[in-house]
Amino acid sequence: MDTSNSPKLPPVLVIDQDTAHTRLLRQSLARARMVNPVVGFARVDRALSYLHGTGRYADRSLYRMPVVVVTSFGIGSPDGPRILEAVRSSIPLRRTPVVAIGTTADEDEVHEAHRLGATAYLARPLACRAIVQVITSLNMPWSVSETGS
Repeated sequence: MDTSNSPKLPPVLVIDQDTAHTRLLRQSLARARMVNPVVGFARVDRALSYLHGTGRYADRSLYRMPVVVVTSFGIGSPDGPRILEAVRSSIPLRRTPVVAIGTTADEDEVHEAHRLGATAYLARPLACRAIVQVITSLNMPWSVSETGS
């Protein structure tokens, strides 16, 4: 997990076993001059603790609620559905946008992600660039650096 969470800005929470994908997403957001911290988890149990504010993540002054959640998603894996269920069943998180990232644009997988409450579904080959576009279109309270630093 990236612990560089700023207490002033809500983070982008990324749940993906592929840490290289999390790193690419962090770089893509930085190139788009978004300065919200990216908090990444490879393990779903730790991401759920963060989302629920339990255990080491109980102090919300240190571990802010995410402004958006990006999670890997696949019908064959329970991880994405568990994250969507956790977000959609939590009153404080219910309106948080969730972007599901799948390995393909399989119609059944897209339908299942949306049925479970995903705000958007993206296929992994296009995900990083598309996520930046989706996130910026969500009309959420982003912090964008004017200087690009």
